[in-house]
Amino acid sequence: MKRSTLVLPALRGMFGDWVYYSCQFPIRELGSRVEYANKIHQAKDLSLLIQRVLDEGERATRIAEYLTEMPERFFNSLVLATYGGDPQWLEIGNLRSNVGDQVVEQIPPDVIRSIGFLQLNGDEKVFAVDGQHRLAGIKRALALGADLGDDDVPVLLIGHKKSSAGLRRTRRLFTTLNKTAVPVNKRDIIALDEDDVMAIIARRLVENHPWFIPPKIAVIANSNLPATNHEALTTISSLYDILKRVFEFETSPAGSMPDPEPRKSRRAEKLRFNRPTEERLEQYIQSAIEFFGAMAEAFPPIAQLFGSKVPRRITSKYRHANGGNLLFRPVGLEIIVRLAIEWAQQHGTSLPEGVKALSDLPQDLSKRPLRDVIWNPRQHVIILKGRSLALSIGRHMLGLSSRLTRSELQMKYREAVGDPNRLLPRPIRSR
Repeated sequence: MKRSTLVLPALRGMFGDWVYYSCQFPIRELGSRVEYANKIHQAKDLSLLIQRVLDEGERATRIAEYLTEMPERFFNSLVLATYGGDPQWLEIGNLRSNVGDQVVEQIPPDVIRSIGFLQLNGDEKVFAVDGQHRLAGIKRALALGADLGDDDVPVLLIGHKKSSAGLRRTRRLFTTLNKTAVPVNKRDIIALDEDDVMAIIARRLVENHPWFIPPKIAVIANSNLPATNHEALTTISSLYDILKRVFEFETSPAGSMPDPEPRKSRRAEKLRFNRPTEERLEQYIQSAIEFFGAMAEAFPPIAQLFGSKVPRRITSKYRHANGGNLLFRPVGLEIIVRLAIEWAQQHGTSLPEGVKALSDLPQDLSKRPLRDVIWNPRQHVIILKGRSLALSIGRHMLGLSSRLTRSELQMKYREAVGDPNRLLPRPIRSR
């Protein structure tokens, strides 16, 4: 069915050998007129591959939720290609100014010629070269009846030809745009993101709460603590990761098991992309404080640092060249947090109760069972690849579920420490 004529306010420009039009595209028209990039392949299977990626992925769902739940929603420009039909460029032509002709006289003619309207007559085909997941989210939101008002989406329109050379040219642009897109790194998310709950709470904690104000938390770009740092408990990046696990637990259905990879879970994705109300943010802050308060109660070194006015005096005792305390290493905090969550999940209790259950776990890196598993006493470094084994030993000591049988764990432990007779540590009794 032929679509109606659509006139878009636009700017015309040239970039390399591409002529493009920067337009305001009504979101409902975008959802109904624009298709996916399967048009750039002649082979049906390759076209279906693009469609399956969009249909099976979760990004479209997240984007649809973002559109429907966020009044401050905004996208960067989608890149669309057109072929067929008869798009018309309509220059504005003569300009008039209500403040004097001298203003118009100062505008170069080529600039005036770049301002106008692009008319789509409805016969053309339009597809997304860049921004397909955003397009899929728009389509999904509209299909669900979302009221997106009179939103105008910024788009860049280019011309496309269905010849072999035209297909190659558009495919090259498609891959160039997608290969060179750089994901936002975690450092920038923590510093700037106003939708990511963990970033918001991490910033507020280090700005306002005495337990977290620097230097107790190292506000640095790296996830790992420099060897020269003798003041911080951990980094703001590690704090962000801890909050992600804690908040995911708080929002999980009762009785559900934790996600082994919270970065990929639906709950974690919603925490990243959907800013809650201020009231809910305050609840997240209280959850964070309650969790770290439980950590301080269960582990005296944490309490000492939180209460200290001279953090170096405390941290230097618990993180040094001979190892120190597991909790004063980012990987150690991660292990403890994961074990506390698993304990709380399996016992159906609160997270503070899960933390309390861990209070008698070994923490001295220089002693068994952490020595040679997570700490190398000869090179005086953390053994990052020992994280999984340390977690499994913790599960064994706490009586938690594990994918490893006891005999499998025993074998891995002996291999790690280089002692064929070494026995696993005994389970502990939870308080």
